[in-house]
Amino acid sequence: MQSGEPTPWATGLTVSAVAAAIVGVALLSLSQGLASNGVGAVVLANVLVAAGLTPSLWLGRATPIWRWVAYGAAAGIVLTWIALLLSLLA
Repeated sequence: MQSGEPTPWATGLTVSAVAAAIVGVALLSLSQGLASNGVGAVVLANVLVAAGLTPSLWLGRATPIWRWVAYGAAAGIVLTWIALLLSLLA
């Protein structure tokens, strides 16, 4: 990105929110599907998904367009983990 161009915050944050929602729904669906197998299977699956996405997200954070998707996907993983931890307390 050139120094004279403004950062597209509205579009970028919208893309990040959509990416976070897609990743969050996918992880929650996976977790609910594995819930009958026990907490260990859910934790293992979530760790494996996050470990699999991490290299792509790390590389994508430096690309001007894809950084918004990478930030949103990372936020979706974190928010899903928080939701799953809170569901264990209930």
